[in-house]
Amino acid sequence: MDNIYNPIFIKVFAAFNTIYLAALAGAAHGMYIFSIPIVKNSDSSMIMLRQFHQLITLGARYMQESSRVKGLALALLTYLLYSHPDEEISGRWKWFGAALVLGAQVAWYEVVFVFPMNDRLVEMEGELKEVGEGEERKRRDREIRAEVLRLLEQWQKWHIGRIVMPLMCTCLAVRGLIF
Repeated sequence: MDNIYNPIFIKVFAAFNTIYLAALAGAAHGMYIFSIPIVKNSDSSMIMLRQFHQLITLGARYMQESSRVKGLALALLTYLLYSHPDEEISGRWKWFGAALVLGAQVAWYEVVFVFPMNDRLVEMEGELKEVGEGEERKRRDREIRAEVLRLLEQWQKWHIGRIVMPLMCTCLAVRGLIF
């Protein structure tokens, strides 16, 4: 049990958590400044919808899982710091605990603000696929383009919260990391 309270282990684990938070903020920022603008660059609604669908599929596969791991790792670090016998080290738990609480807010934020737009855009892709091929699909593709762009822009605006919250968590963790 003494090994997990080793100050070097604690510092390395704290640094890992801090870097992990920064990486999540960076990945979210990359989606904001690169991925969505590239998706919006198409003249075809179907292409935009397919690309967006692929983007959120990959996000669900990798980002949601890594967010869970981040939460568990941050909770474990907070507990280890809180229960550490050295008062100087144990006093750092508050910073990581604050990062944990703030980071948990991303979950409800996504459910309320981001995921409904994901669902609507995927639904629009399905509706457009049902139209069939040829002129009818081209006409429908042009008709919904403005709505697709509006939803992508709205998604991009709400996505800022997925950047800011992990970035604020990173700042709290950096403050807690300074031993």
